[in-house]
Amino acid sequence: MFKFRNDTRFIEYPQAYAGQYSIKIEQKVEDKSEEQVIKKWLAIGYISKSFCKEENKYIYTATDSLGNQIYANLKDLHILKKEFRNNGKQLAEIAQMTRLAKINQLKKTEQKATPQRNSDIKKLRENKEEKLRKQEVLKQEQKAKYTKIENEMDAKNTQKNKDNKQDKSEKLSDEHNQENTKSDSKNVTPENQEADTTTNRMDELNEIREQNNDKEQDLEMDR
Repeated sequence: MFKFRNDTRFIEYPQAYAGQYSIKIEQKVEDKSEEQVIKKWLAIGYISKSFCKEENKYIYTATDSLGNQIYANLKDLHILKKEFRNNGKQLAEIAQMTRLAKINQLKKTEQKATPQRNSDIKKLRENKEEKLRKQEVLKQEQKAKYTKIENEMDAKNTQKNKDNKQDKSEKLSDEHNQENTKSDSKNVTPENQEADTTTNRMDELNEIREQNNDKEQDLEMDR
């Protein structure tokens, strides 16, 4: 519970602009609970001033903490301050009730907004989870696609290497056969050719001699 005292202070702002208050009035109150007592200053009103050229002096207007005008067109600032000191307790009570009403209204607004807020948070969470799930599915599909492409490329490269090895083996076999053929032809020298020719002639002569011998034998038998 707040305990109001007759302690009033005035906070002046010398560089206040048009439409702004130049003095803020606060009242000290004590917030007493079971555990401790907290002293605090509570705003109870504001004073603004404007310069009157006809009278060549400032005119003051005061409002309460809600902005309601309570004093107007006062020329003596000390009288206005005295009024705030005399009525500080009542103005503090009004300011306190106003503050509590705003707090209660804020709580009610938060309570009304809490179910909707929870619903919105739940919806956002579900949307986020759905988005993450779709991203994971897409990631897996892309991974499977890339794996399939890599396997196909590996299979093609393996077959290509196999064909290249077979072509190379056949080429080496052909080259080896060609080298053997060349080697055989190189082994047939002119001396070997001449020897073969001489052997063939000797065979022919022997055959002719045998034929002549057979003829001579036939002639002798005829005699």
